[in-house]
Amino acid sequence: MPVIRLRRILGPLGLLVALAATSVPSPVLSPVHSVVLAIGAPAVAESATTRAVAPGSDHVTVAHGTHRWRTVERLVPVRTGTRGEVRIALDTTLYVPGNASRRTPQPAILMTHGFGLTKDSAEVVSTARFLAAHGYVVLTYTSSGFGDSGGCVTLQSTDYDAKSARQLIDKLLEPRADVLHDARGVVVGTIGGSYGGGGQLPLAAQDRRVRTSVVGRTWNDLRYSLDPNNRVVPGDRTGLQHGRNLQGVFKREWTSLFYALGNTQPAMDGGSCPETKVATGDPVEIAGAGGCPGYYLPLCRTYTTLTGTGDADAASRRLIARASAATYLSDVDVPVLLVQGQSDTLFNLNDATATFLELRRRDVPVAMIWNSGGHGGYVSKPGECEAYDGVLRSVREMDRCYLSLRSLRWLDHWLRGTPGGRGPAFSYYRDWVRYAGSGPADEQYGVARSVQSARRSTTFTLSGSNRLVAPGRTPTAGSATFVNPEGGQPAAYTETSNFTGPASSPSLADVPPREVPGQFAAFTSAPFARPFDAVGIPSARLRISNTNGQDLVFFAKAYDVAPSGAARLIHRLIAPVRVPAGAVGEPVRLRLAGFAHRFRPGHRVRLVLSSTDQTSYNATTADVIEVRTGRGSTFTLPGV
Repeated sequence: MPVIRLRRILGPLGLLVALAATSVPSPVLSPVHSVVLAIGAPAVAESATTRAVAPGSDHVTVAHGTHRWRTVERLVPVRTGTRGEVRIALDTTLYVPGNASRRTPQPAILMTHGFGLTKDSAEVVSTARFLAAHGYVVLTYTSSGFGDSGGCVTLQSTDYDAKSARQLIDKLLEPRADVLHDARGVVVGTIGGSYGGGGQLPLAAQDRRVRTSVVGRTWNDLRYSLDPNNRVVPGDRTGLQHGRNLQGVFKREWTSLFYALGNTQPAMDGGSCPETKVATGDPVEIAGAGGCPGYYLPLCRTYTTLTGTGDADAASRRLIARASAATYLSDVDVPVLLVQGQSDTLFNLNDATATFLELRRRDVPVAMIWNSGGHGGYVSKPGECEAYDGVLRSVREMDRCYLSLRSLRWLDHWLRGTPGGRGPAFSYYRDWVRYAGSGPADEQYGVARSVQSARRSTTFTLSGSNRLVAPGRTPTAGSATFVNPEGGQPAAYTETSNFTGPASSPSLADVPPREVPGQFAAFTSAPFARPFDAVGIPSARLRISNTNGQDLVFFAKAYDVAPSGAARLIHRLIAPVRVPAGAVGEPVRLRLAGFAHRFRPGHRVRLVLSSTDQTSYNATTADVIEVRTGRGSTFTLPGV
């Protein structure tokens, strides 16, 4: 079986096992540019049907992508690196629809792929065909360090990947008479998810030819995504300015998977990192290539430092900031559609919300969709068609799905001037609403003006040793104590990162989260008398302290507790918190991971504070943690 198939079926960890018994030759860059013609089959025309939609939902109509297209493949030389010292070639495919001509030029779309994939992956091919069928010229490419493209993996760094993307626009789109131009140059939109989403906003901040971006399941600040800290630093106006925290809680499982997958690319004929290092002539890179074959050395050093100490040094923070949208948002002024998965433990809803709120604060046109899926084996639900779940879909299928249609409407609005494509500012998937069974799942999406709605939120007060009391009830002063074990083990279990989703590993999907006795405190509300739709980002204010004089580390979680007593961790989400030793003793404000969830009548909400989690780098020194309850210790559940 080809290695590329192993990657798609087994995921990063299974791939490493497969590679142990696989010998793969080193990649060779062909200097020959190939041209391949292909004809896209037109979608079968259907008449739009009038469908009953739930109140407050976002109704979208079925589309009809009928344009044929041809494809042109080419290896394109680019110069990248901090000084332009890296010379590589990128593997590209250009989709040219039949309606694009010198007389009728069409807008262009630029797209790359998720981590470990290529331009030929399902997510890219499905999206490119769909957009070409709707008349867009689509340029897809394999990012540096993967597939038939040269170079090393650089995490969508502005110093590398953004430079490469700009040169692809220069060389493949700018000269074409069949691509729409104006006074600013070629008219380009961008789309992509995960790794393919991470570079879009840094590119838009630097290239005025980019007019709009559709950004899927990706990061706001990579420092937060890989080394998260959900503590709200004083002065943070949104509670989501994650870069204000110097240290976080290293997301060990997820990061280790990506680190391993990136370093195995050369063994899978992916990229040309070792050869590129030799070509640049950097003796340090050449000497370290054996232990860091897929990345440049500073990234490997960052990983080694975090793995060994749990702390990020200043050089690592600066390096990762160069690959973070948050660093460049002040220069982004193009309309942005954000699409983020509710079950995503790699890039959670807080990532997208941080971007949404900052752009909205600056009056940049922005909208956000919280869909059902996410990284780790969560395939989108029927009628959604999230492009990044690994499923190859036809144009006809995507013409009838909510997420693909919302993206198309957005692009049409901002690139073609088609009215009505902005949609609601905020929409979110409601798993408690039944899908009609055909067409877009729009009835399952609720809408709101913004993700924050304080008037609909409920603030509970921590009471006694284990209760949450509702507004208007008198809390009891008290405390709850739990311990952090020496070495941070044994640890609570919430998921096996990348392998707990039902499409990734059905057996692991059935393994429930579990807490370690003595290592957590739990506070539970009274039963809800009527349904409570919690949509947004929960928050807490805790009077919490520890005894060992070091940084205080804990994980905050929200559970749904059924009348039977069975407790379910909502989307397996956790919010790591790290309080600097100098700030311990002061009230701690924090944001939990966002979600959209209905608490049914008779169900209760439970706030759990745990000292450990198997996914993360836990505090290694034994500790005793105390939470004081009563007035001043609160938990806020957002509502719509």
